[in-house]
Amino acid sequence: MNLDATEAKRKAVHIGMAVFALLLRWLDWRGAALAALGAFAFNVLALPRLGGSALFRRDDRLRGYPVGILLYPLVVLALVLLFPGRLHLAAAGWGFLAFGDGFATLCGMSLGGPSLPWNEGKRWSGFGGYVVFGTLGALALSSFVAGRAPLPAEGVAFLLAGLAGAAVESLPSELDDNLVPPLAAAGALAALLPAVPNASMLFAPASLRQLSLGLAVNAFVSSAAALLRVVRPSGALAGGLAGALVLGLGGWGPYALLWTFFAGGTLVTRFGRRRKEAMGKAEEAGGRRGAANVLANCSVAAFLVACAALTPAASTPLLLAAAAAFATALMDTVGTEVGQALKTPTVLLPDFRRVPPGTDGAVSVGGTLAGLLAALFLAWVGARLGLYAPRGIPVVVTAAFAGTVVESLLGRDGASWRVSNGHVLNFFNTLAGAALAFLLA
Repeated sequence: MNLDATEAKRKAVHIGMAVFALLLRWLDWRGAALAALGAFAFNVLALPRLGGSALFRRDDRLRGYPVGILLYPLVVLALVLLFPGRLHLAAAGWGFLAFGDGFATLCGMSLGGPSLPWNEGKRWSGFGGYVVFGTLGALALSSFVAGRAPLPAEGVAFLLAGLAGAAVESLPSELDDNLVPPLAAAGALAALLPAVPNASMLFAPASLRQLSLGLAVNAFVSSAAALLRVVRPSGALAGGLAGALVLGLGGWGPYALLWTFFAGGTLVTRFGRRRKEAMGKAEEAGGRRGAANVLANCSVAAFLVACAALTPAASTPLLLAAAAAFATALMDTVGTEVGQALKTPTVLLPDFRRVPPGTDGAVSVGGTLAGLLAALFLAWVGARLGLYAPRGIPVVVTAAFAGTVVESLLGRDGASWRVSNGHVLNFFNTLAGAALAFLLA
C-alpha cells in the first residue's frame, strides 16, 4: 500500500496533536480530563464542519464518522484517568499514540519492505518506525512534563515499552490502532520504570541459581510434554521459555499458578470432545497447544512476574495482576470448553440475544459458572502460597470475570468491532484482566 496525500495529511495531524501533551506540565488531572473531553466534543461536532472530513478515510465516509479521530482524545482521557498523579506517564502514552502509531504508518507505507511473519498486513519498516519514533516521542514528552532529564535506566525502560507497544500494534486485529497499543505501552512503562534500574539483581548468586533451576526444570518438563504429545513442539519451546522465566524470576509460587492454568486448560479441553468435534469447535491438533497459545495466554503474566521480581518493595500488586492474567485465561478456556460441551442456552453480550452453541463470542450460564469456579480456585491457590493476602481473591476473580466479558464483547459474532483472531482475543482478555486487578489493588 502506497502513502497517498490524504493519509499523509491525516498522519501529520495525528502526530502534530502531540504538541498539546506539553500542557500536561501545568495541568492537573481534572483539567487534563476536561481538555480531552473538550477535544472529543470538538472532533464530533466542529471538525467535520471545518473541513476535517478531508481527513476521513473511505471507511469513515461510508460509516459516517471517523473511528480513529474520535478514539484519539478518548485514549488520552483514559491515560489521564489511569495516571492522575503521574501525568508524565500519560504524556508518555500520548507520545506512543502520536509518534509510534503515526510513524508506523508513514514508515510502513513509504519504505515498504518485508511483511511481519505473524501479520502480512504490517511491515518491519512500520514496526521499526513505531519503536524508534514512539520511544523518542514518549521520552521527550514525558521528560518535559516531569521537568527533568531521564536517567539511562529509564531510557531502557522507554525502549522496552516502545517494543511492547509496537508488538501490540502489529497484531492482526480489527480494532483501531489508536486504542490498545498506547495503553499497553504506557502500562508496560509504568511497570518497567521501577524495575529496570534493579536489573543488576539478576546477577546476584542467588538469582543466578534460581534462573539456572528454572531453565533446568523447564527444559525437562517441556521435553517430556513434547514427547508425550501433550503440546506441539512450538508450544513446548515457548512454554519452556515462559516457565523458565516465571520459575527463574518469580519462584515456585507464580510457577504453581502457571501450572494450575495449564493443567486446568488442558484437562477441560478434553471434556465433551465428541460434541465439540461435531460442532466444529474442538481445539486443533487434538487440543495440543502451540507457541501462539502460550504467547496469547501467558505473556502478560510472565512480564508481570518478571517486573515483580525486580521491584520487591512493590511486588504484591504486580503478582496480583499476574494471578488475574492467569485466572482470566483459565476462566476463558474453561468457560468456552464447558459451555460448548453442555447443552445449555447460549447468548451474545451485551443484549443477551439467544444464539446456537459455538457461536463466536457467545456465553452460557454453565460455562460462566464453571469458569468462575476455575478462576476462584486459581485465586485461592495464589493466596495460599502467600503471593497476596486472602482479600486479593475477590480482586482476582472480579478481574478475571471482567476480562472474559471483554473477550466476549470483542469476539461477538457479526459485530463491526469484532476481533476475529482467537489468539489476539486471548491476549486482550488477559491484558484487560491484569490491568483491572492492578487498578483494584
